[in-house]
Amino acid sequence: MPMGRVVARVSGPQKPEDVLLDVFALSFLTIIIAAYTANVGLYLSIALGVIDGVLFIMMLRRIVVATFTVDGLVIGRGGRRGRVFIPRDVVVAGNVVCIERDSRGRSYNMRVAYGGRVYTISLMNKRLVDKMVDRLRRNWGWVPPECPST
Repeated sequence: MPMGRVVARVSGPQKPEDVLLDVFALSFLTIIIAAYTANVGLYLSIALGVIDGVLFIMMLRRIVVATFTVDGLVIGRGGRRGRVFIPRDVVVAGNVVCIERDSRGRSYNMRVAYGGRVYTISLMNKRLVDKMVDRLRRNWGWVPPECPST
């Protein structure tokens, strides 16, 4: 898998709404463990702690990392084996990457559609998007288009 100099790297949850649910569950379990350790008993406290840890690991594994290099785009999923490499020419000519604005208008999503799979990376702010687009413009001479509205 060719991997040249890194031009831009973005990462984010594949489905932000799932991560929000995980954060609420983690927070709830942590509060329960902290508040009721003496009352619920040692074994239940240990079991809740294990569930807390498993939820945290599951949350980290849902992270998608997109790395733009001088050779192409590498898509990796947090903690999982196997990365997808998409050559630069395919990304530029094949309309593989597009950027869409969130329906609320507060954040952006980068959508990568390649090989029958669609990866959606949530980009939290406009500054991050502008930085990525600027680096791609300088190094690739290309700007990701806006996603077609569906």
